[in-house]
Amino acid sequence: MKKRKSLLKTSVFVLGALEIFNKVIDSSSIVNTNTRTGGKYYHWKHGDIFYHIYGEKENPPLLLIHDLTVGSSSYEWHHLAKQLTDTYRIYTIDLVGCGKSDKPGITYTNYFYVQMITDFVTEVIGQKTNVAATGLSNSFLLLANAMNHDLFNEIMMVSPTDLTTLKKTPDDRSRFIVRAFELPIIGKALYYAFTNRMNTEYYLTETCFFDSFHMEPSVVKAYYDAAHAGNGNGKYLLASQFGNYLYADVSRALKAADNRIVLVIGTQNKKADTLIREYRAIQPHLVIEPISESKLLPQLENEEEMLELLYTF
Repeated sequence: MKKRKSLLKTSVFVLGALEIFNKVIDSSSIVNTNTRTGGKYYHWKHGDIFYHIYGEKENPPLLLIHDLTVGSSSYEWHHLAKQLTDTYRIYTIDLVGCGKSDKPGITYTNYFYVQMITDFVTEVIGQKTNVAATGLSNSFLLLANAMNHDLFNEIMMVSPTDLTTLKKTPDDRSRFIVRAFELPIIGKALYYAFTNRMNTEYYLTETCFFDSFHMEPSVVKAYYDAAHAGNGNGKYLLASQFGNYLYADVSRALKAADNRIVLVIGTQNKKADTLIREYRAIQPHLVIEPISESKLLPQLENEEEMLELLYTF
């Protein structure tokens, strides 16, 4: 009986400490994260989508989509977007679950984002558009393109996820991780521990950037702030990613695509050879464009080469 009481007291103490930890992070996030201003909102059926428009209406549209991580947002493209306004009508968005867009407490799936992008192009842009995306978001483009041929003209895939990873499916282990993140107090504490400033900086310097010494301090802040906006609800997107719910095999969609598709790859991307081999095996007409001195985010690391490439897109 005494052991049970002691265990109960310890459990209550731990949960109380975690709740205090969560509250402290929540309060600091309210102060530090950007407010929902400075852009527009598309009131989509599953959540408000934050987006910016740059350039004249007469220019052809170009949609720029960030990678799908809890720290990602339209910040990823903001430098280039403002420099392309003489050529394009630029649209940058925060995907639902990211940045300043809504972060509903749901299990996110690949098809959820396919629907989101399809509706955004149809209802906001209102015409066929060129599109560039980073990382996992390229899988959404390929599937949306296969389902609706009236969405995209040319497609630029920046550092796409490898095809082997995209074939992953949920299993018992991944479902357990999802359930852990969905716990009210423990799940939020796990999320805040995972997305603390040190881990955010480590992810960017070790995974995304080739030369982290040239990474602007504002990059870490932007990713940290994006992950902490929404009162910790970014945990649902992270859980969905760990749970393998965001992946889908795009092989058929890639093979069937008759658009001009450009694969942009940083020369320092460790998976560069694998990505080129995998994607070229399915789509031989793929155009390969290497960006020097960069890894996963060439639009932030080698702005000059990416800008030149987008001008001729």
